[in-house]
Amino acid sequence: MPRHTYEQLQPRVTKAAGLDYEHIVRIALPPTYHDFPAKTYPTLWVTDASVAFDTVVGVLNVTNLMLEIPELIVVGVGCPPEVDATEFNIRRFHDFYSEPEWLTPGPVGDQVGAILGDAFREAGGGADTFLDFLIDELRPDLGREFRFDDDDHGLVGHSAGGYLVGYALLSRPGAFTRFLAGSPALSCCRDRLFQLEAAYAASHDDLAARLFLAFGGAEPTDPWTSLTDIGASTVRMAQILATRQYPSLSLYLQVFPDQTHASVVPSLVLKGLKTLYPRTPPTAEDIVSTVSA
Repeated sequence: MPRHTYEQLQPRVTKAAGLDYEHIVRIALPPTYHDFPAKTYPTLWVTDASVAFDTVVGVLNVTNLMLEIPELIVVGVGCPPEVDATEFNIRRFHDFYSEPEWLTPGPVGDQVGAILGDAFREAGGGADTFLDFLIDELRPDLGREFRFDDDDHGLVGHSAGGYLVGYALLSRPGAFTRFLAGSPALSCCRDRLFQLEAAYAASHDDLAARLFLAFGGAEPTDPWTSLTDIGASTVRMAQILATRQYPSLSLYLQVFPDQTHASVVPSLVLKGLKTLYPRTPPTAEDIVSTVSA
């Protein structure tokens, strides 16, 4: 009989080529994983594993009881939990932002830089290395051990991690098929994502992806998050992609009223996963058969 929750495995520690620090890797297997040894599963990659992995798995545990989201293999990658908050943010800024000076030039960027300090101001620039690690190193390594559906990989990120999601969409097209970008500051790195989008559009007539963009309704008026252009840049990207009319792009934009940069996370994970992984509503008989299996 299948278990009723995802099976969380012992965390692993790994070191990516080209990086001076380690990452933890957390893995959760779906409840039926050991009951169907020939079955492959979609894989969901979660950034900031030390703070986001448990939230994602918790949402999947609850929704799985009512068969609302298909079963997934969840892989979380992030900073070891014992690292202090300053080092945690420096590492994630490096992993997630594509340019060393990730702040937008001008008065707003100067103001944010003055608040954060020089160590944060030039912390970016490692996004390509981190994506290479996820896609070209870690994925094939884990794929030899776990039953990934090779054609169905999703990526989840919040805040700076949301920028990485957008960067993966446009810099490594085809590497992932489903994208959840929560509260992303997409205009960081001197509008690099918008430049990539324009270059992609100039040479492509389609973009095969499901993309869920979201932020909290309180973020544009918050004194801190308003400085990073989260709301406006997210809407701008959604509008541009909508005008492309790519046949294979499923695009979603959600604003969660009254939610802040932090409080929005559970809501965007739940709504985002249900949107990216649509499932025909189960019948009462389906639920009963699952409970009694």
